[in-house]
Amino acid sequence: MEADRSPGDAPETPQPEARTRARNTAIFSALTGVSRVAGLVREIVAASYYGTSGAMSAFTIAFQVPNLVRALFADAALSAAFVPVFTELLEQRRRREALHLAGALFGLILAVLGTLTVAFIFAAPLIMPLFTPGDEFGPALDGLTVGLSQVLFAIVVLLGLNGLLVGILNAYDHFTVPALSPVVWNVVIIVALVALQPLFDGRDAIYAYAIGVLAGTAVQLAMAFPALRHVGFDPRPNVDWRSPQIRRILVLMLPVTIGLGLINVNLLINSLIGLLISEEAPAAIDR
Repeated sequence: MEADRSPGDAPETPQPEARTRARNTAIFSALTGVSRVAGLVREIVAASYYGTSGAMSAFTIAFQVPNLVRALFADAALSAAFVPVFTELLEQRRRREALHLAGALFGLILAVLGTLTVAFIFAAPLIMPLFTPGDEFGPALDGLTVGLSQVLFAIVVLLGLNGLLVGILNAYDHFTVPALSPVVWNVVIIVALVALQPLFDGRDAIYAYAIGVLAGTAVQLAMAFPALRHVGFDPRPNVDWRSPQIRRILVLMLPVTIGLGLINVNLLINSLIGLLISEEAPAAIDR
């Protein structure tokens, strides 16, 4: 109460750090809300083109497989494990070591997930039929699922690198770009859906969606680099992968990986069970 304050007391003012945290929270919350609206618009546009067709089911399965790999090895799990270790090094004024760690992880992600992506693209004709059981999918839809998965699997390495870069930005209390990138991701996909749709015929029109997802993910990654330069950070890839910090990050990733992996495995199982009923079921379940 005002009466409890003595005349000499100065009014309390928020500390700069508290104001910054409040501003970042407000920006993140607002952009998250915008991204949800953009995601809804994306779903509406995609549904208007593809509905719950067999082609949409092929896309659903082709997207869920790399999404499962992404959940296990990249993106959220990596970022959640990396930020505490990286922030600790910065707080200890070991910036050079933090830079070296980020470069080592950048090189490791690029090597491991890049190799995995290339291997999957070549092996997709053998792997993807395992995820289309039963007789509901004919050869045409099987082939479409394989082709879509080959386009979409590249997001694994892109999201792995993005998880690292977003972790760096978060460690520097830079949340605007990480919060804005999902909005841009959805907008790029919507534009691709509308612009590329006329270039394909029949069921192949679903490739517009796959190309949009890949392009949106690439743009999402590209957005992080200017922001990194803004905070004065320039990670350079290296191959020093025996660092104890890297082992610590991999250990910290494990519980997050298990949690996210179980969620995505459940989604994939739902689609596979649905596919035993009809070719439209996976798309309908995903809605």
